[in-house]
Amino acid sequence: MASSRKALSGAYARLAVVGVLVLIGALLVASEAQAAVSISRAELSGTQLRIEGQASANRTITVDGVAMGTSDGSGRFRIERSGFTAPADCTVDVNDGSATAASARLSGCTVSSTPPPSSSASLSSLTVSPTDVVGPDPATGTVTLSSAAPSGGFTVELTSDNTAAATVPPSVTVPAGSTRATFTVSTKELTNAQSAVIVGTVGGDFATERHAVITVWDPFHFSNGSIAIIPGGNGSGRLTSQPTGIDCTITGGHGSGSCSAFFPTGTIVRLDARPAANSSFQGWRGLPGCSDPSKIRVARGTTINCQPGFSLK
Repeated sequence: MASSRKALSGAYARLAVVGVLVLIGALLVASEAQAAVSISRAELSGTQLRIEGQASANRTITVDGVAMGTSDGSGRFRIERSGFTAPADCTVDVNDGSATAASARLSGCTVSSTPPPSSSASLSSLTVSPTDVVGPDPATGTVTLSSAAPSGGFTVELTSDNTAAATVPPSVTVPAGSTRATFTVSTKELTNAQSAVIVGTVGGDFATERHAVITVWDPFHFSNGSIAIIPGGNGSGRLTSQPTGIDCTITGGHGSGSCSAFFPTGTIVRLDARPAANSSFQGWRGLPGCSDPSKIRVARGTTINCQPGFSLK
């Protein structure tokens, strides 16, 4: 009987150990899931900032809400920035657009032992980075004060004028002795691009208002823009593009065929105009974005209109 109790006791002990190991493993997995950015080096020499680390591949890296670099294909990043003003607590938040920023203490930076008087602190600016995102990716907002926050901190109320596109927390508090604080701008998955104005105020006084605009895109229009041919004149001719996409025939001022096409954002497109035998090409009408049809830069989510002029001989 004693040996049976001893065996049961040993089994319970082993089960307890297994339970603890499972719990530790779950905590480690959760921690890894949240820690999208890891920082291997963070230092400040005078006003020269240097930060190195690992993040998601090909992402914009922000430091305290300000875009300062991009991670490479394997996620590595290296930021060097001169003229950087050290935060009062010598700590920066580094983010790659994930929900949780990684905090880093800057070596070579000295924390102020006593924050300067700041009873006159006011809201100086509100920024959002990046200003263009694909929903539901988040962005980082930053509020900056004119001077260090007083004892107890400095609270800024936040609102979004278009919660269908982007939302913000009700407020953000700048810690005592600091001049800025960050907050998360959450966005929605959309089928068309929408903008939202993120507004910060102090004490309900709209005279203190500062704001920034964020545009939330669907994936296709974030990555592409279009060019469209607007027929003009009384003649005839043909319009083509390089890269291919536009092949538009104009007959007596009327267009047919592929008179518009999408191209990746940033693509340089050349348009060629060839008149028909009975017509001559008079040139292009100077529409916005199409002042030089030999090198049109495609704009994100935007249609650039170009109008050729064919006239009868």
